[in-house]
Amino acid sequence: MIHRWPLVGRTEELQIIADATRATGDHARGVVLSGAAGVGKTRLAREAVAGCGPRSVRRHWIVGTASSRTVPLGAFVGIASDFGPDPLRRVREVIDGLIGDAGHGEVIVGVDDAHLLDDLSAFTVHQLVTRRLATVILTIRSGGSPPDAITAIWKDQHLERLELQPLSPGEIADLVEHVLGGPVDSFSAQRLWQYTQGNALYLRYLLDNEVSAGRVTRHSGVWLWNGQPRLSPTLAELLEARMTEVPASVHEVLDALAVAEPLETTVLESIADADALAEAESLGLVAVDSSVRPASVRLAHPLLGEVRRTGSLRLARLRGRIAVELARKGSTDPRDLIRRAVLLIESDRTPDSELLLAAAAAAMQLLDHRLAETLAERAVAVGGGPWANIARAMAITWQERGAEAEEVLAEQAEHASGFEQTQIAILRAMNFTLILGRVTSAERQLELLPADDHSAQAIATALRPLIQLVRGHSRTAVDMALAADTPSLDNDVAKIFLAWVFVTGQGDLGRIDAIESAANRGYAVADRSPEAGHLRRRLAFQETHGYRLGGALARSDAVVARIRRDTLDVPFEESWHRVMVGLSAMSHGALDDARRSLRDALAYLGSGGSGRMVKTFGRTWLTTVIAMAGQAAEARREFDGIEWWAQDPDACMFDPYRALAEAWVCAAEGVVSQAVSIMRSAAEREALLDRPAWEVVLLQTATQFGDPTTAARLAELARQVQGPRAPTAAAHATALAAGDGAALLATSHRYEEFGDNLAAADAAAQAVVAYQHAGLRGAAMSASATAQRLAALCQGAQTPALRAATTTQPFTERQREIISLAGQGLSNKEIADRLTMSVRSVEGHLFRASQRVAANSRDELIAILQGR
Repeated sequence: MIHRWPLVGRTEELQIIADATRATGDHARGVVLSGAAGVGKTRLAREAVAGCGPRSVRRHWIVGTASSRTVPLGAFVGIASDFGPDPLRRVREVIDGLIGDAGHGEVIVGVDDAHLLDDLSAFTVHQLVTRRLATVILTIRSGGSPPDAITAIWKDQHLERLELQPLSPGEIADLVEHVLGGPVDSFSAQRLWQYTQGNALYLRYLLDNEVSAGRVTRHSGVWLWNGQPRLSPTLAELLEARMTEVPASVHEVLDALAVAEPLETTVLESIADADALAEAESLGLVAVDSSVRPASVRLAHPLLGEVRRTGSLRLARLRGRIAVELARKGSTDPRDLIRRAVLLIESDRTPDSELLLAAAAAAMQLLDHRLAETLAERAVAVGGGPWANIARAMAITWQERGAEAEEVLAEQAEHASGFEQTQIAILRAMNFTLILGRVTSAERQLELLPADDHSAQAIATALRPLIQLVRGHSRTAVDMALAADTPSLDNDVAKIFLAWVFVTGQGDLGRIDAIESAANRGYAVADRSPEAGHLRRRLAFQETHGYRLGGALARSDAVVARIRRDTLDVPFEESWHRVMVGLSAMSHGALDDARRSLRDALAYLGSGGSGRMVKTFGRTWLTTVIAMAGQAAEARREFDGIEWWAQDPDACMFDPYRALAEAWVCAAEGVVSQAVSIMRSAAEREALLDRPAWEVVLLQTATQFGDPTTAARLAELARQVQGPRAPTAAAHATALAAGDGAALLATSHRYEEFGDNLAAADAAAQAVVAYQHAGLRGAAMSASATAQRLAALCQGAQTPALRAATTTQPFTERQREIISLAGQGLSNKEIADRLTMSVRSVEGHLFRASQRVAANSRDELIAILQGR
């Protein structure tokens, strides 16, 4: 599984070294490589020694060690072992052993860990450099105390000193992908960088151990690192070497930070000695941020904390002490509340359920639903009662584990009464509506709410239009929301639900100019409300939805970029963000980028129960992207693996996404007529639901597939739906029906202007065919160049229109479909069933196609279609 570790991220350094080792005239040749332990000095020096100069030169590799430092010329024992009593003569003998009869510049010497050389060995290296007897490449550790002779090499400017920096996050990701032999989940790559701080040696030992332990696994084709790191003995020894001979008082500082970093200096000094903190800083073991008040302290390297945390029993009491000190601060920051609760859970003290439930609510506010669930579970364990179970169910719900949440709530409902019963009914209604798609069950729960409970009825008033929205009745939902949104409404959760209805419903109705103000009202509620803050992400998703339908892709992209800060370092929320990034890329036709983001999201969620909604959308859009790239078999597998979110058939809010995925899969399989039929049927359903913006998207896609019958309806919709998409799609349909190449090219330009590059490529490709039919060869070539340029922007798109523009085969559309299905291994009977025709008709089409190209067999016919 682990491949060879390559040298990455050092192109610039290798060029500097190459220039330094080619120095001419009076300049010495070589370089001093400096950097922290594990940064990659030795690997880079070895590459440089092996790579510079002609193959015929002599190459030597010398290593300084702590043990050889006690022996004069100890580093050169392997070069000349028969030394006499005269030190200078001994140096000459070593130099003779290195140089021999080689000419000037024909020897390359690498000296690793030159800061550990004894004085006589250091003098020898100094002579090699200053007398220009060899090209010398040295490594030294930053912060060390090398012998004076070594220091003089760069201080006297004989050789340049190059300070090596740790690898960047991107370089770490590239390195890990090479070593694992495949794409790595970006969150995992970021965590690996955070733990190693770009130290290549630490990364190697950490990754080797995590792979061996089975914590690095592959999901949806992407490598994922789960869990917390456990240090291998070798890595632990490396890290512990930084803490040798450190006083016990400094260890107390390190231990406190290991369990609760960062800590304010005031808190830390109540746990450990102030002088010990100063000493820890001077030793480079901690970092103090004095830009904030009071100053904040962290460990200098994250893995130092892993070393100190290995003795969990001795740290339990320390965690309790820190929790007490944090409580004395009296902070109202929800993060401090969470830290106290987490520390107490892992301490020798028993936390009370009130603190745990308050911390769970704070974790929900900060979008960390997994942590909220953990805290609520502990509250249940220490006697938190029904409210602890309700808090746990809420945390599970917002991780989109709807079935599990319903089990917990249904069990609680059997014994609940009064206010507790009301809260359970509200949570069940929310779960049924938003996660499980069981809208009828949701309505039953709302009927249980007491009429005299003002707060419960406020949420019910907001959930009812939301239920209509989920049913696809967007116009009804918006009207109901307008009636419910009165000045007397004082429930923040209800206000957010109404914002969801306004934003999504207006988008479905094609009123994109009304989306931003409705969204901003919802964001304002989320920003001020601890109870509703965690609902902000879904509002952002719905805002981008409306903009995309109307073709306002730049506005959609801006929302996706803006919400990045809300999901950073929150894994479940980060998976939603990646799905949104993937959808944004797909909307622009950037298929490779979309596939990477969507696979990332699915890989991170894995095969567990979390993420019912995000998995549905992620897999649906991934299917669409793969199909747009023409990879039919893989797209069909992905489509067949989709577990649709809604359990009620009338919960059809998101059905167009599934129809689009299925149509694109059929198109990739070559069955374009079926793809068109799926789009027409879906558009008819949207017309019945009165969702004109969705109807535009579906009919535009049918037009891209070559359907010439969409012009009249799209012209009507263009008068109803705001944004650039509807009028552009209408112009596209009119141009396609007329076979007008110039108008198709103009439409392509309009698509490109608002960012739909895939539709632009299809329109340009259709212009090629129109020009060819008109006998305008030069215009066809020009349109082909445009289509190819746009297809390149789409990162490997293979659509029916692009294929038709490049084919020279004389097949009819029906013949092409039948041969495509035959190429996928379908029998004539299976093809007939798929296309709803007789077996005899299939045989007739295959026979006539064979006559057109003089094919003698089914396989030959398939090969001709596939261009083999």
